[in-house]
Amino acid sequence: MLTYDHWLEVIFQNIKDPRTHAIIGAAGKIFNVSDGEFHTLNDIILAICQALGRKPPSLSLPVGPVRFAAGIVEDVARLVGLEPPIMRATIDKYTEDVAGESRRIQEELGFKPKYDLSAGWSETVQKMRRRGGL
Repeated sequence: MLTYDHWLEVIFQNIKDPRTHAIIGAAGKIFNVSDGEFHTLNDIILAICQALGRKPPSLSLPVGPVRFAAGIVEDVARLVGLEPPIMRATIDKYTEDVAGESRRIQEELGFKPKYDLSAGWSETVQKMRRRGGL
């Protein structure tokens, strides 16, 4: 599991000089962190699979029928008093079309991405394995 400390480590490795006053001024602010490129969900899944040394999933299902089935499971589980194992909101979250923009952290903290998507996931997986997280 990725921890808050790991993400902070990644961010501070990419800031020009973590001792600068900019970090003090950043207290309480929220920053998007990215390599500055747009990545689809499939790009991210591929990068994670490559970092793990696994083949990417070969099965792809259409969202509409999957969301419909998740809705049935969700409704039935709630009717019988169980926590649903999957929900429409989960499907919606994993299939939403969003992109984060990281200009603010670059301008205010001098953040310069050290890793692209692939290298970032490779480094993350290596560290998690060394720390026993995988």
